[in-house]
Amino acid sequence: MKNAQDREMVRLRDITDHGGTVTEVAGDLKHLGIGVALDGHGVTCPKCGGVFPLLASGPRTHRGRLVGYRGDKTGCGAIVIGQRTARAE
Repeated sequence: MKNAQDREMVRLRDITDHGGTVTEVAGDLKHLGIGVALDGHGVTCPKCGGVFPLLASGPRTHRGRLVGYRGDKTGCGAIVIGQRTARAE
């Protein structure tokens, strides 16, 4: 699902421009069957060495938290670019 600026929601395993991945999502909000990340959810960052919160900036909320959209930043300054990594089987 896209927002008014035509940006897709951030989902599990989306990647950042620092090479990290979204590792935490809402259990009860999915887009195309994949969990959606909300403000404060964890994103790994190998460049900065840790897990940082997603800083969601979109207008939509879910259970009182902002929904993350591609282009949002993380606590370390990485930008979620959204190309999902391959699914681990």
